[in-house]
Amino acid sequence: MFEQSGGTLAMMALVHRARRAGAAGDLAALRTTARDMLAQLETASAGRLPKADEQELDRLYDTAFPLTDPADPADVLDAPWRTTARLAALRALLGGQQSPDVRLDALVVAALDAGDLNLLRVVALTPLGEICGTSRALLLDALQAAGELDDEVVERFAADTDTVRKLVGRGSPVVASATGDRFRPALHDRMWELVCAPALDEDRLLTLPVPRGLRFVRWALDFTGNWRVARHLGAAALTSAERGELIGLLRGAPVERQERAFTLRLAAGDAQALLPLLGLAGAERLLRLIQTGQATSRVVRNDRAAILAAAAEAGGADVARLLKLVPNDVVAAALGLRRGPVMTRVAKDSPVGLTAYGMLPPADGETVLDRWVALREVHRRGMEFSPERRRQHAVALDVALDHLAQVGGYADAAALDEAGEAHSPTPVPPPLVVGPYTAAVGFVAGEPAVVASKGGRVLKSLPKAVREDPGMVALREHHELVRGHASRLRGRLHRLVTTGVPVPPAELARLRATPVGAGLLPLLVWQDQGGLFGLLDDVDATGPVSAAHPATLAAAGLLGRWQAEAARRRLCQPVPQLFREWYAPTPEELTGDATRFTGRVIDGGAAARELASRGWSLHDTAQPYATRRLGEHTAVLHAVTAGYWAAGDVGFTRLEFRDGDTAMPADRVPPVVFSEAVRDLDRAAWAGRRSVGDYSTGLARSRAELLTAVLGDGGPDRITRHGDTVVVDGSRAVYRLHLGTDAVVIGDRPGPRDLSYSFGDTQHPALFQPVERADHATTRLLTRILLLAEDEKITDEWTLEKLGLLPHGTVPACSMCGSDHLWG
Repeated sequence: MFEQSGGTLAMMALVHRARRAGAAGDLAALRTTARDMLAQLETASAGRLPKADEQELDRLYDTAFPLTDPADPADVLDAPWRTTARLAALRALLGGQQSPDVRLDALVVAALDAGDLNLLRVVALTPLGEICGTSRALLLDALQAAGELDDEVVERFAADTDTVRKLVGRGSPVVASATGDRFRPALHDRMWELVCAPALDEDRLLTLPVPRGLRFVRWALDFTGNWRVARHLGAAALTSAERGELIGLLRGAPVERQERAFTLRLAAGDAQALLPLLGLAGAERLLRLIQTGQATSRVVRNDRAAILAAAAEAGGADVARLLKLVPNDVVAAALGLRRGPVMTRVAKDSPVGLTAYGMLPPADGETVLDRWVALREVHRRGMEFSPERRRQHAVALDVALDHLAQVGGYADAAALDEAGEAHSPTPVPPPLVVGPYTAAVGFVAGEPAVVASKGGRVLKSLPKAVREDPGMVALREHHELVRGHASRLRGRLHRLVTTGVPVPPAELARLRATPVGAGLLPLLVWQDQGGLFGLLDDVDATGPVSAAHPATLAAAGLLGRWQAEAARRRLCQPVPQLFREWYAPTPEELTGDATRFTGRVIDGGAAARELASRGWSLHDTAQPYATRRLGEHTAVLHAVTAGYWAAGDVGFTRLEFRDGDTAMPADRVPPVVFSEAVRDLDRAAWAGRRSVGDYSTGLARSRAELLTAVLGDGGPDRITRHGDTVVVDGSRAVYRLHLGTDAVVIGDRPGPRDLSYSFGDTQHPALFQPVERADHATTRLLTRILLLAEDEKITDEWTLEKLGLLPHGTVPACSMCGSDHLWG
């Protein structure tokens, strides 16, 4: 009752203020009062205005802001209060729209088409109607691009914290980075208000993006409550000056406070700046490896040589103390630490424990091959797990064996498998004969499988009699072990494709003699020493052969032909090859003056993690750069950072290549070297995208190549490609689908459309899977293109509504949540 009375009294005071402003003819005061009244009405305690007050306010605002041209949308909307006359004029303008909340999205579309910035600004500021999130993003981006996103418009939207959170959020940006940055100060001020409130709304704070400013870090240092809140705010982005001030505040502080600050700054990406305070100067590189060598939801491959080099670089630093502050069992294992805890985790089949076990140096009396045999037994143990845990277990074992291969000095895990099989061969069960059926482990579409045959004819599925036979236990166990070998051989094949390293004849013959090699090697395109490209049986294997890279095939003018052949054969390859993303130098990259990413704003934390996971060494010097060794060459990426790679935004300015100390022009390095270096940058830029229009150009091209190969020369006339956009001239509408962003635009609407959840989830019959474990997003997008090319066959009402093709008033409820999503 008290709250209700308080809200009513507040509204009464505001109405009285409006009367005074109207009597004085003070238009500015009327606008301010209208804004305050609308804000008050949105609170739960305000209730509704009495009818007499509504009528009085209508008279006051219609007098002060008279409507002169009911046919002009800008004139109709340019008023601070929702009077009855204004709303009636607006509804008439919109064709008699009768929904409770008047929707202005059609006016945004019209203003964008006409380039009418004044109308866009009026729509942004008017209280008379609402716009959806897509319209809002397009409107704000248009105003920002024209330099018209002023403080008044920003203040109008900044009042809604949820809206601002979407505008400034990272990972899935909805606006350009420059547009989102205009709203950051307002968001940070709002977050500071929440921090300073008498009752801390922890859940609300944790839903908001990480802020900027030293004030948040200082608050987090002193906060003794929920550690999640302290960690969230303590990772606030800092300028170089603020970082220096923080170091000054911590100098001479108790060790516990210094360590707390260090822990808080780990997520911010600049914790290495505090290492000297902790007596850990020189451990910067090791800290980066500790941080990038682990993830919360997956196991990570680590580079043992890099860990040992970084530990040596740390010199006299207390590495054990650093690992206590930032635990990482794999790094500790590489340094011979924490053997007992690691073995305890292995006994519990912990995925991280398994990967650390692979990195541990052999114990006294143990050999690397003894460890390989032990991991084989761990693999057998994991076969009893549930399907999802069994998958996670298998992935962890692959990484563990990769680590063990590094410990033993083997080229890769597949080479370790060969040595292990020679040391302790895995028993191979004989074919299982059940009545007229014979079952054995074989390969289907490049994947190990238990295959049954009858009378020499391979069956599509296992008969019930075979599935229920007790002998299937041994076959299933062998099948799982073969799958592990196949996974590790794929790792070697991936390395062969991405490096161009030739395979000597003896090694090739040894691989072909194994069941896994015999199943996978013929599915790739090879190049022999004479320069001939072909499948394995079509090239000269008496000399060294190389797995062809798509950039090499493109340079030879043969990529399109081989992609068409793959589509004809419906060839499913063990690793991405013919439809792998590839890159050729742009004019700017040929001169070394810029990269294709120059000018793009990229989130440094995400980009740094992606680059580090791909083998790049990041250097936080006065002129930041990153390096990666690619065969005989070294790629050097020059960048602009906010002091540290992972702290704030970065820009990729220049990419160069070196052969030893000699700089090499981009067109002088092998195509595979240039392509793989730029692919890494493309993936890092995509991971750190900050603008809604950012996308992976390589991914867009590979999707276009797959679509072209599937359609062939006689593809449907309805499908055409314009750059990275596919235009589908359907029978119901024209659709534009972007191959990089997955956005679907229908008709003349400027914004993308949300399609139904299931539309395109089932692969179109015309498509084929070009690689084992194909990208689902690519399959779904290409399926959508093919379905829209025959849109007359779409009959599902929910899909038609999401496409905007149903008549008004026939919108069905969403099968997922029951809402109609009319404006979603």
